[in-house]
Amino acid sequence: MSAVSTFEVEARSYELDAYGHVNQATHVLWFEHGRLVFLRERGMTYTSIPDVYGVHVMVLRQDVTYRGQIHLGDQLRMTSQITRFGRTSFTWSQTLHRADADDDAAPVTVAEVTMVCVGADSAAAPMPDELRGRLEG
Repeated sequence: MSAVSTFEVEARSYELDAYGHVNQATHVLWFEHGRLVFLRERGMTYTSIPDVYGVHVMVLRQDVTYRGQIHLGDQLRMTSQITRFGRTSFTWSQTLHRADADDDAAPVTVAEVTMVCVGADSAAAPMPDELRGRLEG
């Protein structure tokens, strides 16, 4: 398991759908950004990983559960943590809470995202030990 990364986001007008709440696709984009924040905190980006470790990391599966509506101007706090490491893959647990809620409050949205290491041949590849160490830190 890794350390937790946290950042805040505000719901913007162009992210709303016809019903006046944040569109479900926006949640997926926010979670993607949360994973990038996590990587940057460890001195990495999606483009630096292949250069340094010789593998790409790609989304294999996403499971997103929407538990509440988000409206224009709502302030949110996202947490991202890697909760499982496998031989070729790793799984993130990500949550969106209202920024003013404590950590025990029910999240607005939760996601479990599995990413896989892929080699130059586009096949799953073992995760380099050095990469795992950076992700765990």
